[in-house]
Amino acid sequence: MDFRRCKILDYTSHSITALAFSHASVTPDKYAPRTLRLAVGRANGDIEIWNPRSSWVHELTLKGGRNRSIEGLAWTQSGTDLRLFSIGGSTVLTEWDLQSGLPLDHCDCNAGIVWSISSSPDGTKIAAGCDDGSVVIFDVAGGRGVMMPLRILQRQKSRVLSIAWRGNTQVIGGCADGRIRIWTAVAAEDVGKPNGIATSREGVVGRIIGTMRVDKAQGEETLVWSVVVLANGKTIVSGDSTGSVKFWDAAHFSLLQSFKVHEADVLCLASNQAADTVFSAGVDRKIVRYSIVDNKLRRWANMSSRLLHAQDIRALVSYESKASNYLISGGVERSIVINSVDNFIDGVFRKIPVSPQRHYVHSVGGRRIIALYSDNQVKIWALEQFDSLAEANFDGKNKRLVASLTLNNDENITHVALSADAKYIAVATNAQTKLFLLLPSKQGAAFKVKKIFFPALVEQGCSILSFDPSSKHLVLVSPENEIFIYSIAKQDKLRELPYTGKRTEGKSELKQALPYLDNINHLAFSSDGKYFVVSTISGSVVAYDWPNQSIYWNLPRISSTPSVVKFCPDNDSLIIVTTQMKVLQFSVSEQALSDWSRRNSGFLPPEFNNLVDKCSGIYIDEDAPERAWMWGASWLANFDMSADIPVFRIPKRKRNGLSVE
Repeated sequence: MDFRRCKILDYTSHSITALAFSHASVTPDKYAPRTLRLAVGRANGDIEIWNPRSSWVHELTLKGGRNRSIEGLAWTQSGTDLRLFSIGGSTVLTEWDLQSGLPLDHCDCNAGIVWSISSSPDGTKIAAGCDDGSVVIFDVAGGRGVMMPLRILQRQKSRVLSIAWRGNTQVIGGCADGRIRIWTAVAAEDVGKPNGIATSREGVVGRIIGTMRVDKAQGEETLVWSVVVLANGKTIVSGDSTGSVKFWDAAHFSLLQSFKVHEADVLCLASNQAADTVFSAGVDRKIVRYSIVDNKLRRWANMSSRLLHAQDIRALVSYESKASNYLISGGVERSIVINSVDNFIDGVFRKIPVSPQRHYVHSVGGRRIIALYSDNQVKIWALEQFDSLAEANFDGKNKRLVASLTLNNDENITHVALSADAKYIAVATNAQTKLFLLLPSKQGAAFKVKKIFFPALVEQGCSILSFDPSSKHLVLVSPENEIFIYSIAKQDKLRELPYTGKRTEGKSELKQALPYLDNINHLAFSSDGKYFVVSTISGSVVAYDWPNQSIYWNLPRISSTPSVVKFCPDNDSLIIVTTQMKVLQFSVSEQALSDWSRRNSGFLPPEFNNLVDKCSGIYIDEDAPERAWMWGASWLANFDMSADIPVFRIPKRKRNGLSVE
């Protein structure tokens, strides 16, 4: 089989605007919690949730919408529940429902547009800096969905571009007039209580108790883009539009030291748990490390820098524990860059590829039709027929754009499916599902797209959908993780398919904190329409008898998230590739692992097991059904499922008297 690169699809990712870890760093003698996650905000309003385990796994995307952007992220923890908040060019603070992927609640700050947010160390308060110069304190101690504006701190005239907490009582804000201001947000004796009192030992709660000023640049006001408070609470670090990084005494509000090592604006800062290392980054693409060289005099030095990005760096965050050590950065380049806090200059860094982490391309091979979706647009391409690869032209001239759809919805598209006969295309968002009929034009050069109005689908949002092989039924997975079946011919009501993964009782602490782990992430049909399989992020796999639409087999739970689920051409063998790079093959009819998998799944080549980019798809040629082609963002592999993987065993040494043979 020959492979050629086909460059006809114009997929474009979006820049990274915000990063946030779900937990604060812990001491070096403690391991990271199993619930540790990284939230990545994108310029199109999407929020990605990443799991650092198994070499960074993309688990979930919270879809944004038209003219929306994520400008700030913050996590809090209420009991065992993790809560995620975001801002994005408006006056509201949004909390997200991690299970459904929908906004759980919005709370208006009753002030200007929110430019920055930060959660208090105890997780009970969120501070929001606004463009009218005010800082709003939200009380989020009541649990999921509870946000109440507690107070608006003393207003000043400049935008609050960056914000950070010093302990649970003070808020530090970097402003657009070149000043850093300190507010008393909560009385010290009132920390942890839902309501504050009017006075504090530091003065009236809500008042500005200190101001520090950075340098001016050629008569213009300097913008303080970033502020961070070190873990010991003694030092405040600021980064501004002059390229300066300044260290301040947090007790006396005085300047300790200043560095001018950046050639342009410093947009983000991060520090380590020991409070002896600080990182800065910004428009000049460099990440600079500063370390303390004299603890007694509190003197810092510029130790090193690395150029890991090709464009502006807009977000920087760190996390440390006994076995985890991460410095994460992102920006206009769109890639997530993973580095080490301890081994910053000499450590190996990794760039997660810009390629999509889930399928954005759907094809109908027999009809030579390909569909690509992004944001709120779908493009459908047709490939020309050719007799051999030698005659094929893969530079884009052998394709035709036959249809283009742009939804008038505000929400971004969550999934798209083409029917096997290329007659229908279904497009879903979190709010509704639309079905379109594809009619070839008289000249055959394009498709006429006709919307079909089905009342049952108009108000049904969807996260994943798929047509069955007969193209008569549409299967939908709702944001609430319910499986529905819609008959296109009968045009009746949605029918719910029984699904055991929907139960909520008896859930573990991990799934209580991250309820989306039971969400369905893959659907797969056998080509003869006999079996239908769903898998979840947590590793559950359920096989259905599709003609009877009943559960046929609950497969053994897989130890990691399935990244690809695919039926073989024999319509019985099911291949599952996991995020730990394990290849499992099941015989659905026999309800057991296949003979090949029992002999070989534990002896996969180390070159395959050690791949860090996850498997993105599987292709099995019907003319050679024993061969499975698997690919990721940077690799391509082939497995012969009819032969065993060679295993070289070292013979045991025999002891003969005092010698060893």
